Amino acid sequence: MENMFTSLGLGSDELVSTFWKVMPSAIFAVIGLIFVFIFYSITARLIEAALHRTAMQKSLVKIIVHSLYKWVVGIFGLIFILSQLGFDVTAAVAGVGVAGIAIGLAAKETLSNIMAGFGIFADHLYRRGDWVEVAGNYGQVKEITLRTTKIRTLDNIFIIIPNAEVTTNAVTNFSEEGMVRISVEVGIAYKESIDAAREVIIRAVSTIEGIRTEPLPAVVVDELSDSSVNLLVRVWVDDPGADKHFKFVLTETIKKALDEANIEIPFPQRVVYSK
Repeated sequence: MENMFTSLGLGSDELVSTFWKVMPSAIFAVIGLIFVFIFYSITARLIEAALHRTAMQKSLVKIIVHSLYKWVVGIFGLIFILSQLGFDVTAAVAGVGVAGIAIGLAAKETLSNIMAGFGIFADHLYRRGDWVEVAGNYGQVKEITLRTTKIRTLDNIFIIIPNAEVTTNAVTNFSEEGMVRISVEVGIAYKESIDAAREVIIRAVSTIEGIRTEPLPAVVVDELSDSSVNLLVRVWVDDPGADKHFKFVLTETIKKALDEANIEIPFPQRVVYSK
């Protein structure tokens, strides 16, 4: 080992001298690194607690504290430590700025998604746990980041949608006001009494667990079609995610109730005249 340093033109006295010169800066750098970590840990908790007291979504709080703020503290901490070690950070900072511009130009789509992510939080389009339909995809919002939105469908399939696609398509939020109305269409024969069918249907659907009694279920005439009088059965439920389930249950319950009351559900009919 000594021969190797000798071949490099470094004597033992020079090595010891260099070591003692570098040691204070190295110790200071380690102390600075620990200080940056402690500083971030304390301030991040304070900022997170303060933001949770506002109306800001938890997902946005997480992004601000554990992503943006963490990177800002980390970069400034690294620059400070390097400066204490004797590095010229002026050129490095300028280089980072130029590199940032170059990366930004090369990642237009990513930046577009990030800006769209801020738009989602600013406009309160939805929050984690909401049931939504975005770009033709129906499901529950499981995670919102600055770049993407993750939705879980009723089939337990996760769909990741770029935020830019969210802001350029219609967004339907079924959880905005809590309860939602579900409508199911059923046809009865023209000879049947609308009032009798309405009474039978309302009595049947009111027994389904999960159907709200306020507002009350309603049955209205939707259309006079060629073969039937089409009724629209409307009920309210508290769980937006159970929309599909209740449609299945409603359809079956209505069919059984009309059968028991001997109210006819007609087949499509067509009258053909011949000369």
